Amino acid sequence: MLVAPLLFAIELAVLYVAGSNMMSHLMGISGFDGNGSMLGRIVFYFLVFPGVVLHEGSHFLACLLTRTKVSRFAPFSPGRSNDGRFVLGYVRHERRAFPVGAIIGLAPILLNPLGILFVTAILTPLTLQEVAHPSVEVMVRETFASGFLTDTPLLATTWVYLSLSFALGSVPSRDDLSSLPVLLLIFGCGILLIGLLRTRSESVLSSAIYDLSALAASLYALPATVAVVAALTMGLAGRVIRY
Repeated sequence: MLVAPLLFAIELAVLYVAGSNMMSHLMGISGFDGNGSMLGRIVFYFLVFPGVVLHEGSHFLACLLTRTKVSRFAPFSPGRSNDGRFVLGYVRHERRAFPVGAIIGLAPILLNPLGILFVTAILTPLTLQEVAHPSVEVMVRETFASGFLTDTPLLATTWVYLSLSFALGSVPSRDDLSSLPVLLLIFGCGILLIGLLRTRSESVLSSAIYDLSALAASLYALPATVAVVAALTMGLAGRVIRY
């Protein structure tokens, strides 16, 4: 009963860790350590642009849904914040208490992976059903064995580009994570509650929560895999460039 919620939590953690790792490697390769060229920064901005726009758009959408007043929306505006941190975009809005603040802050880690699913279903031979319930055998057959990567290189490149960028954009900022400890505590208590309800009775509520967690775990399997593969590839690329 606890497998699906725990698997979903692990996938979200993988998305965050792999995405952060990718961003770190990408900034190093592009020369954001102070030794880079303008060309390197342009390449970096090009790679992260769709993901950042979706990231900030997720914050903005969450503000609209929660009726939170927005003072300024900058979907892509690289620069330095007042405390010196490098930012790529921002949404300035009124402060909201938990859980609204958590919904706004963590919206990208929920919506950016769905962007990966959407572009995969649109641009690749995979159907929405196959994307929502990914299988290694089906993925290999439809993307490699079918000739998708070699027969339609422009489409395949667009898919890889958007998937990579959306995976990068799924990483929450430090401000986004301000409500995460409370959210994790509630999530952990929810898992324990599900287990207790399940062991005592066939509760409709516990079954519904479990089914929802199972669906979420299935949907996020592909984005988590994309993030891990991209992070490993970028790490190897960084080593090759250094040596």
